[in-house]
Amino acid sequence: MSEIIYYPFELHCHTVHSDGAFTPRELVKAAAERGLKGIALTDHNTATGNAEALRAGEEFGIAVIPGTEWTTFYGHITVLGGRSDIDWRSVTPKNAADKVARAVMLGDAAVLAHPYRVGYPVCTGGRSEFPEEIFDVLTGYEVYSGLLADPTNRRSYAEYARLTAAGKKLAALYGRDWHGPSSDVGYGVTLLGISGTLNAANALEAIRSGRTAVADRNGNTIIETPWRA
Repeated sequence: MSEIIYYPFELHCHTVHSDGAFTPRELVKAAAERGLKGIALTDHNTATGNAEALRAGEEFGIAVIPGTEWTTFYGHITVLGGRSDIDWRSVTPKNAADKVARAVMLGDAAVLAHPYRVGYPVCTGGRSEFPEEIFDVLTGYEVYSGLLADPTNRRSYAEYARLTAAGKKLAALYGRDWHGPSSDVGYGVTLLGISGTLNAANALEAIRSGRTAVADRNGNTIIETPWRA
C-alpha cells in the first residue's frame, strides 16, 4: 500500500458562476499561490464552472474536485465529485436523505455545509433544518466553516462530537466558503490523507475513508476524524 500523505485542500469554493468574485481559473491560481494542493468547486446550484476549473488544475498543478452546493431553504450540502444527477430544486426535508443516498451511490461525496450559520434573512437556508436521518447517509460534516473563531463553529463542533459518538461515519471537514480575494488570516484548511497519486479521485477516497483533519493555516491540527474505514 502506498504511503499516506496529508495535503491541504479547500473544499468549499465559489466563482462568478454563482456568487463568487473569482473566475474558475483565478480561483485555482489563488489556491496554488496559497500553497493548497487541491480544491473543490462548489458553486451554488450549478456545475457550469467545473470544466474551466479542471483545465486550470492541470495548468497550475492543483487537484480539482468538480462539485456543486445544493443551496436549499432547508440547508446547504456540498456534493463533490460531479457524478450525480440530483436536481437541487427537488430536495426537501422529507426526501433529503434519499437524495443524498442517491448522490453517494452514484459516486459523489456529500457534506453538510455550515450547519449552524446564521439563517434568514442574512443567509437564506444557510442553517441546516434537515432531519436526523440525513447523518446516516452523508459522507462528511463541516465541523468548522469560515473564520475558525466564528462562534457558530462551537455548536457545529459539539454536534459533530455527538454524532460521531453515536457511531455516525462522518468525515471531519473544513469549508472556508471561499468567494474571492481576501486576507487569509483566521481561516483554515482541510487536510486529506491521500494514498497514491494526488488527484480528485484519491482525494474523494480520503474523505470516504475518514483520512481527514481540520487544521489552521500553519497546518496545526484542530480536529481529526475519529474513525478510519
